[in-house]
Amino acid sequence: MPRLDATRIGVWRDLRITIDDLARRVDGDLRAEWDISLAWFDVLASLQRFGGSARPLDLAADLRIPASSISRQLDRLEEEGWVARNRSGEAPGGAADLRAVEVELTRTGRRLWREMNVSFRRAVQVHFATHLADDEVDALRAVIGLLTDSPADPVDDRDPVTDDPS
Repeated sequence: MPRLDATRIGVWRDLRITIDDLARRVDGDLRAEWDISLAWFDVLASLQRFGGSARPLDLAADLRIPASSISRQLDRLEEEGWVARNRSGEAPGGAADLRAVEVELTRTGRRLWREMNVSFRRAVQVHFATHLADDEVDALRAVIGLLTDSPADPVDDRDPVTDDPS
């Protein structure tokens, strides 16, 4: 096992600061154009990846955030009319299971996500993608795989809205 040295500590610090800075830049672009945070956009994008409907716990797992955080974000997105919660579960014996909640994008939420996704993709292109060659992207994916103790997921380069390669 490699020894924890000043170089590794420095790289850890630089990686953390760089990721935070990139997220702030993308967040700033979304706020400037749409008055929406990157966190809210991520919830809408996660719902879109699930086909427009998912359980809150699945969204939290997909976004790797605590369930309490997703609940607060869903409250706000529901207030805006971008998502709706549906209680449709059934407990054993036929009684309603009030814990079984599905969250779905509303028609407005789907439309706004499609429009916001253009801004998001532009921000990621400007602040991240243009700075990396294909081999550097592959190297980053390999590093992410090592750091998450799992092989890098295969990339689906299709845009979930248009089905076009990015």
